[in-house]
Amino acid sequence: MGQAVYILCALTSLGCTLLLIGRYRKTRVDLLFWSAIAFLLLTVTNILLFVDLVILGAGVDLTIIRNGSTLLGTILLLYGLIRNNT
Repeated sequence: MGQAVYILCALTSLGCTLLLIGRYRKTRVDLLFWSAIAFLLLTVTNILLFVDLVILGAGVDLTIIRNGSTLLGTILLLYGLIRNNT
């Protein structure tokens, strides 16, 4: 059951990424670009979560890489919010 949740979360993040990229290409609003990049990194985080917990199991720990991807996505989204506000 957990495996399905991991896959659905990754697909949802990917769907948000594609929708944000599509809207950015039409409107060229910078905030959409930074949001798309952030969601792309969150998609990577979800994929790494699936790989870490389901495929690799207890042998390898990808927690630092997953958290780094999430942190980078959050930082880029925050940068986009600050840059768009000025």
